[in-house]
Amino acid sequence: LAQAFGQGAPHGVAMALSMALSRLPLLLLLAAAAPARTRAGEPPPRLVIVNGSFVRSSDGARVVPLGGNYIVKAQPYFPERHVVERNARALAEGAARMAFRPSDGRAVVPVVRLGVLFEGAMPSQAGVFDPTWMAKLEDTVQAFADAGVYVFLDIHQDALAASSGGEGFPVWMTEMMQETAGEVPDCSTCHARNSYITSPEHPLACSLYELRPLLRRLGFDLPVPKIANSTDPWRAYSVGGGAGDPRRMNVGNINMRINNCDAAWSSGVLVMSQQVQNVAWRLYRSPKYPAEKAMFFDPYVAFVKHLCRVWAQHSNVIAVELLNEPPVGGLPDLHAARGVRSDLFDFYAAVTRALDADSSVPRAPLAVEDITGNNGQVALTLALLDAIGIESVISKDSIQALSRYASTGRLVLSFHWYPPFNSDDSMATWISSARRLAEVIGGTPIYMSEYFSHARNDVAREMAEAVEKGCDAVTYWHYADIDYTGTDGWFIGPDFVGEDFRIDWNSWAAYEPTVANGTYW
Repeated sequence: LAQAFGQGAPHGVAMALSMALSRLPLLLLLAAAAPARTRAGEPPPRLVIVNGSFVRSSDGARVVPLGGNYIVKAQPYFPERHVVERNARALAEGAARMAFRPSDGRAVVPVVRLGVLFEGAMPSQAGVFDPTWMAKLEDTVQAFADAGVYVFLDIHQDALAASSGGEGFPVWMTEMMQETAGEVPDCSTCHARNSYITSPEHPLACSLYELRPLLRRLGFDLPVPKIANSTDPWRAYSVGGGAGDPRRMNVGNINMRINNCDAAWSSGVLVMSQQVQNVAWRLYRSPKYPAEKAMFFDPYVAFVKHLCRVWAQHSNVIAVELLNEPPVGGLPDLHAARGVRSDLFDFYAAVTRALDADSSVPRAPLAVEDITGNNGQVALTLALLDAIGIESVISKDSIQALSRYASTGRLVLSFHWYPPFNSDDSMATWISSARRLAEVIGGTPIYMSEYFSHARNDVAREMAEAVEKGCDAVTYWHYADIDYTGTDGWFIGPDFVGEDFRIDWNSWAAYEPTVANGTYW
């Protein structure tokens, strides 16, 4: 199924996008009955959801989509068409030659989880789509269709936005949150000093200083941001800083780069920042308040509607995933953080209602993830959730809204399997937990949309194991065409932050001008 897959911490952003091993014929190691053949250039038949399983519409056969994540986390957002075509053919040919056959008789079909970033679609202002990005998305989906490869459209994010060192949501949104920081409804503790962006006035800062005693009891250090260059560290590429396009802060500010590299991710320094905690909490609650809804929720729904139309135009698109690894929000306010899971599912339910209220929107299936995506890789996050007693209750109204979607074959539960380091959490435990939640929201298929292992054989074995333990679709982290990029992942250029956080300043000096002039890849 794969040409290359990720190694190292699986979520470093920007240039440390996903490290890769060599070209890898997983097809020789893995699994599957050959998919139904289509004539060259003929789109594959639509997959539909029947009784919690994926079914091929052309012949009613039960299938299990298997493949990899395919996500470029910064410009150009999608590889060139000829690269996608080559990768798509490799995936399709690999699936056709696989030897493993699921014991329940399901046929395997090749799939990618394609990253579609809100920041790329709507980069400059609410409601205004970038036609270049839209055309690239169409080209990419069609290239996979031509090879018979299915696609999950994943609204990907890590640490939410470039203004907090991550990617996903557009900076104009976080800038708007900053401008209205003192006007948040139903929030007695909110004030204009709250940080939603990173700038000299709002330095990247940990949200957990007040919780240091709790962290010590849990055995964790405070995840404090690192500084590589202490001269006005947060001005470069900041909103209002006059030192570069703020949409490039995650790649152009060296102090962001030392905090968003693979080596930094597992510390939780970005996801536990004041910026991410404030943006996430406010985003999830935005459908409830008219002004917040107009500023933040409605533009996001407009993006989802566009992706639903892409689904309608391409039979190989399976579903639209609403949010990758939704972060905890509201910390250090424990009351706010305890309610964040309920807020998240209320947000999902509001999306379903908004889509159904617009008769012009195709009835595309949606995929949803629980808070953090059940991502155990940032062990601090899971430990905190357990310690503060996050509410497990999902509102009855939200369950009803999601169950209505599920009853019409339009809902998938996505989850990630990254057991905490030094943990013996088994895959079976995580799959069982996902299945229970899937039943709560209406009996949906369960999709293990990310998992990772360093060893090639383990990636193959674990994919097959996930199928046998009941997953309805599986994609590993991460597919990258390293022959094209000439590096270890989806980036072109020097890798200048080492695993020991040391900066190769000569490499940085060569790379930094490409961010300034917009030619970085």
